[in-house]
Amino acid sequence: MAFVPDLDVLESSNLSEETFYGPSCLCLQKVRMGGLGGCSTAALSLQKPRLDSEHTAVGVQVTVRKGRGARSFRQAAVLVVAMTKLLRRPKHRDFADSDLSALLEEVFEPVTFQRLESSYAGAPAFRYTRSQSFDIFDINQKCFVLESPTQLVALHLQGPSSSQKVRLNIALYRPRGPRGSAGAGQTPVALGIKGYNLYMSCVLSGTEPMLQLEEADVTRDIDSAELTRFIFYRLDSPAEGTTRFESAAFPGWFICTSLQPRQPVGITNQPDQVNIATYTLLSGR
Repeated sequence: MAFVPDLDVLESSNLSEETFYGPSCLCLQKVRMGGLGGCSTAALSLQKPRLDSEHTAVGVQVTVRKGRGARSFRQAAVLVVAMTKLLRRPKHRDFADSDLSALLEEVFEPVTFQRLESSYAGAPAFRYTRSQSFDIFDINQKCFVLESPTQLVALHLQGPSSSQKVRLNIALYRPRGPRGSAGAGQTPVALGIKGYNLYMSCVLSGTEPMLQLEEADVTRDIDSAELTRFIFYRLDSPAEGTTRFESAAFPGWFICTSLQPRQPVGITNQPDQVNIATYTLLSGR
């Protein structure tokens, strides 16, 4: 680094209002004078700026050249204002998400789209696990009897006639579809008549679902919406030892019997109000 010596001549101001530190301007010069016991400052004298020759050996080369014409005081003021604005420029801040969104708005064009409120779900799937046989009674102790090849009725049977009641062959499944896993005490099942290839199904008749018996083989995985009509959710109540059967194809509809004897087994969305939708299952023999 070059050594810059102290100068005893310092350019400090300009006597001309029209000249702003021009190369030939007159400047105030402060002159030091030695005195007894120290230094004192003499009156300011006017002369052109100079460089003492005794300092030219320090290796600093000074070139003096003539510039453009004298700048006005107004130009100097403009320069000062500009420098002040530069010094007051906003501080640097980190890149934010708002900067990216503004950039993307310039790059991407808006795309019109139509919102559809309808939703579609795939067919539920149920994995077959095993089958079990049960005697079934409603809470009024009526049992199921196959009165015709495709008609179940509920009635009271006693003595030798009790052999007419049918046993249910209940196929158990494990849900693996959109409904996910069944809730506590809910098991997907298919309700068949033991000794027959008949299973209960829930289908739409007019504006409401109805219960019927169909010949089918559902002791396998169920993976189509068409076969969901054979699936019912077994809703157990362990405290009472009872159960209900809710249609998987028509949620809120339950297998029911009439309060009157010898009436067809049906389905209702008002369980245990004008009918019976609660049952007891006995494993028996």
